[in-house]
Amino acid sequence: MFADIRKKSSSILVSLMFAAIIVTFVISFGPGDDAGCSEKKNYAASVNGEIITASEFRFSYSNLFDYYQRVYQDAFNNETAKQMKLAQKALDGLVGEVLMAQKAEELGFKVSDEEVRKEITTTPYFQNGGKFDRDTYNKMVQFTLNTTVSSYEHKVRLQLLSRKLRSFLFNSVGVSDTEMKEAFVLARESYDINVMALSEAVLKKEVKDKIAAEVSSEEIKKLLETDLAKVKLKFEDNVSKYSKEGGDGKTTFENSKEAVAKDMIVKTKIEEKTASDSKKLFEELKKDMNLAPEKIAKMLPDWNIEKKEALNITKNTRFVQGVGFSPKFVQKLFEKKEGMMDDVFVTDENNYVVAWVKEYKPADMTKFDAEKEMFGNSIRTSKISAVLQNYVDDLKSKANISVNAEFLKLYEDSGNNGE
Repeated sequence: MFADIRKKSSSILVSLMFAAIIVTFVISFGPGDDAGCSEKKNYAASVNGEIITASEFRFSYSNLFDYYQRVYQDAFNNETAKQMKLAQKALDGLVGEVLMAQKAEELGFKVSDEEVRKEITTTPYFQNGGKFDRDTYNKMVQFTLNTTVSSYEHKVRLQLLSRKLRSFLFNSVGVSDTEMKEAFVLARESYDINVMALSEAVLKKEVKDKIAAEVSSEEIKKLLETDLAKVKLKFEDNVSKYSKEGGDGKTTFENSKEAVAKDMIVKTKIEEKTASDSKKLFEELKKDMNLAPEKIAKMLPDWNIEKKEALNITKNTRFVQGVGFSPKFVQKLFEKKEGMMDDVFVTDENNYVVAWVKEYKPADMTKFDAEKEMFGNSIRTSKISAVLQNYVDDLKSKANISVNAEFLKLYEDSGNNGE
């Protein structure tokens, strides 16, 4: 799950960092932030002198927490939030928003009083019966947002300034026909392949048992003499597997080292057999890719292997049927147009893969015009995210930013969503 979260974090933060005005998602922050003069005391950070209040931070954190929880449901909780430093991510978003507003003002962007008024009066949470209600507005700002009207309207002005600079940056991002064609080909060029893979998992149990039974005490002794440190490391990585009770009731390396060494020797022998037999399979299939299953079974009787089909593999494919998760395999595959892959491919999980092309399917360029807008939008979104993140990172490197570390640590340590 963390891999997925890390992958999405950047785009999520960009989206949240430049979300619509705070009250669009109004929640009750509860007591704790006093209005007006005490804002500077109860702050999360200061950006070139501009205060980010505790209430603003609580909102941003809670909104980000809720987003991840909706996406990952029960898999995301306070502990997960703590591990992924969600508090820092929320603060980074707020800091970026302030920096964008300050830069917009420096570049000469303006926000009129009328624009501020329009933003506020069209905010649904300040309306009653479909119309702006002054009393509702005053109470919401004072008791829900825990600030003053003047302070809140200052924040609205910053949001609008930031929005104008974002729009300016976004409008400068273009996508060429060449980029769209490259993306189209990347997504639509594909392979159907046949795969046969050898690994310890498909080696017959009786064969593994025989290999283990043939490991001699001399081999174990030699490994312990020549590579004791490696054996000990293996033990430490698998303590629960080799757990035995010594006189003091604790798991010890000394009374498990022979078993660890034996397992290491067995593993090496299995890997050697896997490499040898997969090479043999490769050479035979190279002569005849239609080799009958019964002939393969007769040639390699120690294995429970079967031919699998992996269909519609594109350059973006990460998991391949019969191979597993292996972007490197996909990269190698796209160096071929037909026939066998150049050699046995060994994955990071020690699967020895023999594969050959069943059908290569080039991208159908007659469909490009119908789909190019979709690819253009996708490319533009990615480019905008990159431009925005780089722009904010540059502003941060030049800014005077002060963080209320004690306040932030409360969230980092607990991972709590503020409820």
